[in-house]
Amino acid sequence: MSPDTGIPHAGGGAEGQARPRVAFVTQWFAPEPNNTPVWIAKSLMEQDLRVDVLTGVPNYPTGVVHDGYSRWRRTREIHQGIPVRRVPLYPSHDQSAVRRVVNYASYAASAATMGASVLRSADVAVIYSTPATAAAAGMFARLRWGLPYVLMVMDVWPDSVFATGFLTAGAKRRIAEPVLTWYTEQTYRWANHVTATSPGMRDALVSRGVPEDKVSVVYTWTDEKVMRPSEPDLQLRASLGLSSEFVLMYGGNHGAAQNLDVAVRAMDELRDLPIHLVLVGDGIEKARLRSLASGLDLRSVHFLDPVEPEQMPGVMAAADMQLVALADEELFRFTLPSKVQSILACAQPILTCAPGDAARVAHEAGAGFSSSPGDPHQLAKTIRQAAELPRAELRSMGQAGHTYYRSRLSEEINARALADIVRASAGRRRRARGGETRGAR
Repeated sequence: MSPDTGIPHAGGGAEGQARPRVAFVTQWFAPEPNNTPVWIAKSLMEQDLRVDVLTGVPNYPTGVVHDGYSRWRRTREIHQGIPVRRVPLYPSHDQSAVRRVVNYASYAASAATMGASVLRSADVAVIYSTPATAAAAGMFARLRWGLPYVLMVMDVWPDSVFATGFLTAGAKRRIAEPVLTWYTEQTYRWANHVTATSPGMRDALVSRGVPEDKVSVVYTWTDEKVMRPSEPDLQLRASLGLSSEFVLMYGGNHGAAQNLDVAVRAMDELRDLPIHLVLVGDGIEKARLRSLASGLDLRSVHFLDPVEPEQMPGVMAAADMQLVALADEELFRFTLPSKVQSILACAQPILTCAPGDAARVAHEAGAGFSSSPGDPHQLAKTIRQAAELPRAELRSMGQAGHTYYRSRLSEEINARALADIVRASAGRRRRARGGETRGAR
């Protein structure tokens, strides 16, 4: 039995006791709809590490506590074989900056104090750093018990805070920006090692003072059991009245960050060709995008409701090329949208209308085309160029992207890299403990 949670670990016994013990700190965890922390925790277990998850009471994305949980009570459970300790927090996920700050801060304080038993008995902590306040528990444990931590930077603060519309201007921003900048710099400084999700993010962290030998790129992989090459959903084209037309598809959130009006406006310049744009998903910008397409009288733009992840590979395969779109913002220059990995894993050709790493990956993989973000005219020219290619050449691009995914972005490659980093950090802790034990003797 685990001494701190009372939960049995897989691979117990004498052999199991020799494995490094990891406290995986993440504010969000299933049943909240963010699968990445679950994938990371499972991958660490599969890499022969003992893992305890330290997370909060589930309330994302609505801010309402999920059924069966209490905001004020610690709980213990097993999720897909992973021991999970939940600590109380203030549930919120609305547009109030104050309530969002309280939500983040309450989890940070609760994890550091009420999760102390998980942290104290670990050899290393792995911090899933979004929000960046989650690192406070790791910093507390380092100060209190000398626990090393690996900081997984999933989005760069304070840039991402201001990019999402919080504290965008005025006195509040003037106060918040230096405070958040100082805090995030401390989380990097105190970390034993830092991981970034893309080369651009790594470069940004190094430019902010993180030593080069302290930061590594660990790509976030996709759900490879679901996102894989698939036969096309033939009913999709039929439902839209399409047969041999060239179809460019976007699947995902329709938000301000995606700047999808550029794609809609590009279609206005392609009326002379049988080219169609299919937008799958939902978001706060969807109604406005519909109005834009209607105002331009674009019958070549189609809007579809979100589909289940298991259906998405077949839906994607019904198109000729997949679109990745992001606004031309500095933050997105070192952001690699997760849909890039999903598209490549499904062996689909890709067209990026985004800055930085998304375009770089498409180019390196030989998986498709890239167009400057924010420029409908250039995007139209690029779509026209792609539509002129034979279907066989497009499929070859998709296969090249799949090969690139397997060799660079896959779980096999990146889970092993992360586990090696975690073991190295845990080894220092275990050696220090051994020295303390010998000294006591």
